[in-house]
Amino acid sequence: MPARKTRSPAPDDTASSLDDLPSLRGLVAFNVTVRLGSMTAAANELDTTQPTISQRIRALEEHLGHPLFDRQGGRLILNHYGESFHAELAGGLGQVCSAVTEARRKVHKPTPRITIAAGAGFAHVWLRPRLERLEQAFPECHFTLLPIDRDEDPQMQQADIAIRFGPPLTGDHRDTLVVAERAFPVCSPDYARRHGLEKGLDAEALSRITLLHLDMRDSRWLDWATWCRHAGLPVPRLDKAFPFNNFPLTLNAAVNHQGVALGWSHVIQDLLDNGSLIALTPHISRDRHGYRMSVRHPNSAVIQPITRWLMREFSGLTLPDA
Repeated sequence: MPARKTRSPAPDDTASSLDDLPSLRGLVAFNVTVRLGSMTAAANELDTTQPTISQRIRALEEHLGHPLFDRQGGRLILNHYGESFHAELAGGLGQVCSAVTEARRKVHKPTPRITIAAGAGFAHVWLRPRLERLEQAFPECHFTLLPIDRDEDPQMQQADIAIRFGPPLTGDHRDTLVVAERAFPVCSPDYARRHGLEKGLDAEALSRITLLHLDMRDSRWLDWATWCRHAGLPVPRLDKAFPFNNFPLTLNAAVNHQGVALGWSHVIQDLLDNGSLIALTPHISRDRHGYRMSVRHPNSAVIQPITRWLMREFSGLTLPDA
């Protein structure tokens, strides 16, 4: 095979030297063949055929101007040129492959999927309206909100971030109080004017207004009877109270001037801020109750900034005057 004339590139002749490079496929075929000891094995690893590998190596040899193997009796044996070329090629080709792999990894980096579980009322009233801003703050993440009311639900326990209401969970060191409970009656400004509630609730007012309440049995949450006992007021007749089966519906009825509901400062802050509801006195607090956050992987570099963002949202609440 005639030797091919080559010239060393001048310092500013990089572009022309790059144009003179052989096919990368040929370089890879040669490198893998040397590493595995046969073209057939190289073809299997590169998911192609043995004749294709042979053609690529032939084309590489023609480009370089000399053979790289001594082909004797069907065996491939590196000659002097092949040994020298492979020694110089292997390291550089490995770096090229690593650079390509890293570039692809960055482009196709898996999207972290973060699940946030919370009580249905909290998820609907407080968390869902903040979801767009949360996604804007962490565009590399995909968020899934799980409205779950039972602490023992497996999805609540397995969520990346769980926000639950109540007293501390026994034996759960991850359970952190983020907002203590503060509960008070709420209604629309129009309903308060029509029923003379500007000064708050007393025994007389409780006897004549419509009380909106959740028709559920959960000791974690205050109902009207428990709230009255904490507030030092007589428990009114509740047989005429209007029941709802979820908290968002209860709040919606209050916004639409249908009565007075119990509200929690950390849940209804947005409705207070925009004037849809007003807070009535008296207010009551239970120090051991409130919204608590549990983080499944608290040391995760992905999760930590998200929990800090949520904590800032909690700390930004403006509590109504008692």
